[in-house]
Amino acid sequence: MYKVIAVDDEQNALNRFERLIAQDNRLELLKTFTKPADAIDFIKSNQVDIAFLDIEMPEMTGLELAECLMDVNPYLEIVFVTAYNQYALEAFRAHATGYLLKPLSHDDFTAQIDSMEKKLEKSHVVEDDKLIISCFGAFSIKKANDFEPLRFRTSKAEELLAYLVQNEGRARSKDMILDTLWPDADLDKAANNFRVTCTYIRSTLADFGYTDVLVRDHDDYSINTARIKCDYLEFRSKIANPDTLGLPEVETLINLYKGPYLENRFYDWAEETKGWLEGRYIQLLYRAGRLYAEADRIDAAIDAFESVLRVDLYEEDAFKEVIRLKQKKLPPAAIRDYYEKYKDSLFKEYGLGPSQEIKELIKAI
Repeated sequence: MYKVIAVDDEQNALNRFERLIAQDNRLELLKTFTKPADAIDFIKSNQVDIAFLDIEMPEMTGLELAECLMDVNPYLEIVFVTAYNQYALEAFRAHATGYLLKPLSHDDFTAQIDSMEKKLEKSHVVEDDKLIISCFGAFSIKKANDFEPLRFRTSKAEELLAYLVQNEGRARSKDMILDTLWPDADLDKAANNFRVTCTYIRSTLADFGYTDVLVRDHDDYSINTARIKCDYLEFRSKIANPDTLGLPEVETLINLYKGPYLENRFYDWAEETKGWLEGRYIQLLYRAGRLYAEADRIDAAIDAFESVLRVDLYEEDAFKEVIRLKQKKLPPAAIRDYYEKYKDSLFKEYGLGPSQEIKELIKAI
């Protein structure tokens, strides 16, 4: 049975949860909470598999609560509950498994648990022993089912693993690795450092039960992708052409992109890939915005296009989409205020003003 908690500031909603959970023998309701702080305290000392969180709560939003809960337990499955479907994109950014719309129906609830059960079963059977490597946002390497990242004594150990991950299991020769990671070092010294680094990686990972992650075939080296679970590899395997993807696939990929590629690492060899991935992420946000707009989910569409601007403020196509959508909701004065804030931010960021096309667009409102 999966251990469940529910958090909602309305007791009637929690009562409804209790009845739904009682009808599903796959679930064990540990406790319900009307105060988010109590849920945080509870999860610190109790194993919880699934948390159902109301998004709109006065003390702390469900999105904020999800971040706090996942800081304690990164493997917690989150399902948001809301009366408003425009929160979908924020939900997936917060790494939610899904979301349910109020009023809760038995069919929707059961379908959500069915979907989650497949994911959890796959995770328990296939993924439990995999090394977790995160490349989006802060680079980290974790033992499966462990909350704390592995600590390596040398930065080169992490860099070598990151480099091999980027090559997606393809072998790289020793000479190529030396030229890439130790470009300015004496050849003999670089070769010795490489040998020591490989030995250290194998020893460190073996201490945690991972003896076959770093693969050597004569003088060729690679990462065993069957023994790792990596957000970058999953993203690359699913991205294809963003403009042909459906909304569920787009939301999944947006959820994977937790921040710039290797954000806290500065590797020359990674810069081209970092730029390519950011470009694909922007394409995904455009795709999400247009699909939300087609479905008349205006708030979610605006949020997607504003997310583009948070990556690159000079993406004027995104700004034009935001203005077009805001015209459906706001009076002209509010849109002009929004433009003035955008113009100020653009000047602070780039020392530039909006294009003539943008100026004419606002002038016509």
